[in-house]
Order: sequence, then C-alpha cells, then structure tokens
Amino acid sequence: MGLHRFCRWLHFVIRQQIRDTCPPTDTRPVSGTRSGSSKCLADVGRQVLIGKEENVVPRENDSNDAEAAICADMGTGRAVMDVAKHDGLASLSGYPFEVRTSASTREQAGRLADRCAKAYSYLGEMLAFRPRCALVVLNRADWSERASNPLYGMPYYSAGNLFLAGEPADLIARLEEVARSAPPPAAQELDEVYGTGADRLAPFADLLIVHELAHAFHDGVPFVFPRSWLMELFANMALYAFVIAKEPDQSLQLETLPRVALENCLLNPVAHDLRYFEAFYPYIEPLTYVWYQFRLTMMAKGLIDAAGPGVLRRLWDAFALSDEQLAGVLGDRVHPAAGQWLASWDELPGEG
Repeated sequence: MGLHRFCRWLHFVIRQQIRDTCPPTDTRPVSGTRSGSSKCLADVGRQVLIGKEENVVPRENDSNDAEAAICADMGTGRAVMDVAKHDGLASLSGYPFEVRTSASTREQAGRLADRCAKAYSYLGEMLAFRPRCALVVLNRADWSERASNPLYGMPYYSAGNLFLAGEPADLIARLEEVARSAPPPAAQELDEVYGTGADRLAPFADLLIVHELAHAFHDGVPFVFPRSWLMELFANMALYAFVIAKEPDQSLQLETLPRVALENCLLNPVAHDLRYFEAFYPYIEPLTYVWYQFRLTMMAKGLIDAAGPGVLRRLWDAFALSDEQLAGVLGDRVHPAAGQWLASWDELPGEG
C-alpha cells in the first residue's frame, strides 16, 4: 500500500487497539479522539508493527497465484491479535480459529462458532486467504470488562477478535423497539418472517458474525479500503454472499428487517450522508449506525443479486495489492523511482 494508505491503516489499527487497551475517559458513542497514556500508545504501536508468521493461516498446497501473492506480501504488515482479551475465558477446540467464551455462554458460543467456521471456509475459498482470528463470546459481565463498545451485543471486530454476545443483547432490544414502531402492514410482514416471540430478532443478530469475520479477512492482509463505507459494504457483501450460498433459508431473516425499516422510515438517524459516516466512523450513535448498515446491506444485496457472489472477490482484488503490484502502481502513477521504494528498502543509507 502507498504511504498515505499505510498511514491511514496504521492510524486506524492503533486507534482500535488504544480503544481496547486504554479505557477512554469519555464513552459516548459519537466522539472524536480518545485519550490514552503515552506509554500505552508506544506499547500499542510496537505491537502493531511487530508481525509474526503465525498471524496468518495459509491454505494448503493448492494455493493459487493470487493467494501466493497475498501471502508473500505478509512481510509488509500483519494483523495483531489482542490475546489479553482471552485471559480467564473458556476455550472451545475443533475450529480453524480460536474460540473463547464466558463459562455461562458455552452453548451459544458453539452455535456461533459452527456458523463462523462455515463462513471462514466459504470466504477462505473465495478470497484465497485465511486470517488468524478469534471468536470471543461474552456474557454481560465479561462484556463490560473486556469489550470497548458500551452497547451489550453490538458485534464488532478489533485486533483479531470478533466480539459477540452470548446472552440476550441490548442490540436486539433496540431493534425490537424499531420493529414495534412499524405501521400495521409492515408489522405484519415482520411478524411473518420473525414471529412474535420475545427474542424473535436474535437469529438476525446472530447472522452478523459473518460481517465481523469479513473484517478479519481484510485486516489480516492487511489493506485499507479508500473509504470506511466501502469497507463496511465489503463486510455486508460477504455476509449476503455467504447466506445465499450456504444458508439460503436465512435470506429473509437477513434482508427483511433492513428493507422494512428503510422503506417505512422506522429509524431516525442523526445524519444520512456519507460525509458524516466518514467523519465520525466508528463513533456513531448506535441507531444511526444501524441505519447506515441497513442501507449498506441492501446495497450489498442489490449488487450481488445483479452480478453474482464473485463480485466480492473482484472488490477484494481491487485493493489487496501484493508488493509487486504496489511497486507497479507506484512506478506507473507516481514516478519510476517510487516503484523502487520497496525493493530498495533494505539498502540502508550509507551502505553500498
């Protein structure tokens, strides 16, 4: 990646790790920068810049050229897993990624891990890459101590970890409030898909694990999309592609709530435009963030329905550049000398 994109990526990863490692003094969902000690910043920066080979889980010997290029590029940077979040949690074995869970949420963690494993295999085959990551399923008490998002059950990815709730979540309660505000025809449609039970939207929320897993894929290379909304669109495309390919019976669970909420203006976001999203991401008021994600979900559905699941790979290929590809871009679009930056990096000043 170019210097500007690398700096954006490094800033994003350090910001995410500071948010998890150094408790902020202001926990409001929409905010600017968050404070942390200089020692914490130095420690996090050091963790980000030290890559290890075990941070990447390659495919078997049948890897294709695209995968080989990506894996060969891993020396330029690697996602860092914050294993401190795993301390004291139970472990579930038998998955291609780590699974950590609160003792009281083992059963839900197993169900989520089963779906995550299917999605890991599906996306790994499509994108020719498999990242190192961990699924972290927490009860309410552990969430308050380990998760950086104050809304219990708002799934998110950070530093190699996929955080999900193992108990009835605040997110589901918020979504149920939205659903209950629907006018009669829309309410009937929601009832036909989700039923009328107290936790009827839990299956919808459980699907979001695939969205978070998709973030682990692009973070594991790593590369940065030129816009935050495009990164989130990629994750929603991954989710929708997986559902229609591997769990088609869940497609109505995934798409009905976003569509009905948007068509009937059930959410009242504080903003609608992408400039706001870029300016405040990821510190956006929760239901406004949900509105943006619903829009992106329907965009993902429209694109994949029109072009097929393979469009996800084309979006990936547009930004996951190997060192050789990056050198070509720099040489062609910046200056021939820029194309030699990577190759000449190890030639220290004053040598040769």
